[in-house]
Amino acid sequence: MSKITQLKSLITLLNEFKMIGATNQHGVTRCVYDEHWILAQKKYAEIARNYGLYPFVDNMGNVYASTSKDINKQPVILTGSHIDTVINGGSLDGTYGVLSSLTSLGELVQQHGTPKVPIVSVSFSEEEGSRFDATFTGSRYLTNQFDESILSLADNKGVVFETARQLAVTELQHEMPIQEYWNIGKYLELHIEQGPILEQTSQNIGIVTGIVGQKRAQIKIVGQANHAGTTPMNMRHDALRQAIELISNIHECLDDVADLRYTIGQFDVLPNVSNVVPGEVTFSLDMRQLNQDILEKYFAQVENIVHQYQGTIEPTTNVKSTKMSDELQKILVAATEDHELTYTSLPSGAGHDAQVISYKIPTGMIFVPSIDGVSHSPLEQTQDDDLLNGQHVLKKALYKLAY
Repeated sequence: MSKITQLKSLITLLNEFKMIGATNQHGVTRCVYDEHWILAQKKYAEIARNYGLYPFVDNMGNVYASTSKDINKQPVILTGSHIDTVINGGSLDGTYGVLSSLTSLGELVQQHGTPKVPIVSVSFSEEEGSRFDATFTGSRYLTNQFDESILSLADNKGVVFETARQLAVTELQHEMPIQEYWNIGKYLELHIEQGPILEQTSQNIGIVTGIVGQKRAQIKIVGQANHAGTTPMNMRHDALRQAIELISNIHECLDDVADLRYTIGQFDVLPNVSNVVPGEVTFSLDMRQLNQDILEKYFAQVENIVHQYQGTIEPTTNVKSTKMSDELQKILVAATEDHELTYTSLPSGAGHDAQVISYKIPTGMIFVPSIDGVSHSPLEQTQDDDLLNGQHVLKKALYKLAY
């Protein structure tokens, strides 16, 4: 074990990382493999070394910090989140979980020595899909769920994923060794809620019970573009009018389904000029539900409604819902009670690395309140006390699992 330097506070670290990729709009842009991302991953590894931990990187650019140099003897406990952000996003989404895990490991080793079960903090390379049209590539790679076709994707400047990956990982290799092929026994992730429930119910901690399934699609209605002044109303094939009626029927179908959340967030009209009858409309649909059967049932009903309007519906995302480990939920509850904090159990309406990992490995997840429920925005905030509460619960849970 290398010499441990003075540990920085979690809040200090969050403020330092907030500056890596800071934008003029008071947000943060740190996309996978860009210069700010590389700087953040290097800084994470530097802090790990200062804390007496052992940093390493894999071939996807996930960076790790372990309490033990040899992690091949038994399954480890993994904890962390993702280091990338959305464009002009907040400073806490992902980064809070990364730095809380690193801080917890540093404090545990300083206070209790090397754990019986190795603990590994992870700074996942990517989760948001902000640069390439692919999400969760870091956690998918780690758990052997990575789709090789992603390697050929290009960003909006024409840079190919594989080229960017090779350059970034090569640079990180100068700072730390590459390591692959080790076993994970359990995974814990700490995250801001990104919603209003904990704040509105005055709860310190959220114990996540599961993560919703997601189905997304692009829906298209084709009519006939025509002259706005010479085409009689009863002879028009107005795609926009049909789309409005279709959307009204989707609302009627889905509005009263318990615990279902759906959003129509993108809307494109062609030719989109004031004096032409709309000839084509495309809009998005995002549906989320913890009960996968209910999600599938109502997505099928939407498909039927679309076909009644002679429209087409093209699925673009299909992520299955997942439940968190009962055992880890109990440990997280006990850790919360040890700190005399209030808590509630709730599902996550957003996707997380924990969702991908839970398909293969027992997983637990902790939420802390988000001010006004805002996230993916420069206005994303959480009170310092709440941030520290979450880190204390994570640290206590790791202690219970590893010491």
